[in-house]
Amino acid sequence: MQKKYTINKLYHKFSKGNAGILFINSVPERIEISLKIAEYEISNFDYLLWIAPANFLNTLRYKNEIKKNCQSFRHRVLYYAIESISVSDQVYLELYNLIINHKTFCIVDESLVIKNTQSERTQRLLNLSRFFTYKLILSCPPVTLGLIDLYTQIEFLNSKILKMNSKQFKDIFMPAKYKNYMIQKRWSRPEDENKLLGMLKPYILGHDINKPFKINHFDLFFDLTPQEEQSYQEEKIHYLNKKNRIVFMDIAQTFQKIYTLSYNKLIGLKKLITQIHTRQEKALIYVKFIHEIDFIRESKILNDLPIVELSKRTNKKKAIKAFERNTDFLFCTYGVEKFGLNMQLCHNIIYYSQTFDYRCKVQSLNSFFFTGLPSEINVYDFWIHTNLEKFIKDSLEHKEFLLSNIYQKITRTEALKL
Repeated sequence: MQKKYTINKLYHKFSKGNAGILFINSVPERIEISLKIAEYEISNFDYLLWIAPANFLNTLRYKNEIKKNCQSFRHRVLYYAIESISVSDQVYLELYNLIINHKTFCIVDESLVIKNTQSERTQRLLNLSRFFTYKLILSCPPVTLGLIDLYTQIEFLNSKILKMNSKQFKDIFMPAKYKNYMIQKRWSRPEDENKLLGMLKPYILGHDINKPFKINHFDLFFDLTPQEEQSYQEEKIHYLNKKNRIVFMDIAQTFQKIYTLSYNKLIGLKKLITQIHTRQEKALIYVKFIHEIDFIRESKILNDLPIVELSKRTNKKKAIKAFERNTDFLFCTYGVEKFGLNMQLCHNIIYYSQTFDYRCKVQSLNSFFFTGLPSEINVYDFWIHTNLEKFIKDSLEHKEFLLSNIYQKITRTEALKL
């Protein structure tokens, strides 16, 4: 743990409300700090409940990191997967009976997974939250879609902070923009972000959101061929003519499937991977659709370079082992979990196809924070010259700006104490 954190001070701040939040990238660091804070209250709770995504708890390295830092009360630590709380009534009732009959210290890692106010997991954890004696949530980044991501996290910590429902929260902190009397979108303004973070300030115990490696970012743009452009326009018209009701995300996904395997982009991928192979480096390549991996394999465009796939249809352990040992190129779908993957030898990330989900892109970089870190990472974003890709790019940049403003505000807030 870095010396910049004085546990005495963090605990003192935590003890004022018996609740707090840590925005820290490094998984081992946030585990160590949270358990040292809990140790101060060791005589005041019966059980420490560690709630985290199942893929975290199923990773031996992660569980060992927790056990290493709670030797004095290891026998009192109980683990619960966030997913099991939502899908299993038995687990939920077991947890409920435990916390109403005992004093508990609850730690929720990756608290962003409870951001959806309508999800079963969020509702159940919010129902339970008032019964926990102590509450500590761990997260980095704090938001990925917008300020609404913070609403349920704040409600979990203390419902008296905001004193409003989610609709009121949106109206106050994320004013709507209208078009033809319909809500077009909700974006927060810097003043909204500053106001909210001012309210959250007493609960922010620590933050370390700087990436401990240099990032070189490259945007690579590609044109559709004339034939692809014509085909794209025709297929769009054909698709829309069959639709009576327009659902934007359905349209976006369908349109992306049409153009994502464009010839120029494939040639661009071949050129880039050849350069990386010449440098004797490894690369993660993110795709949105599994058929992209199949097509790249079948096309032989990579000149028979060995690649490995990490998706819902493959064996995760075998894929990770192959990438770490003897295969330099790992193709991943955005939805698949790579927690525990040793990224020390990987210096390149390629986003071959894009996603609106900013969280996926942030988490792809956060994969580096659990294991040894490379000193420098090259990030390559592939873009096709279409209006849809421009829309995706603008959306991601807005979310990045929001996150940057929040990080700056947190840092400025802490600096005022010096």
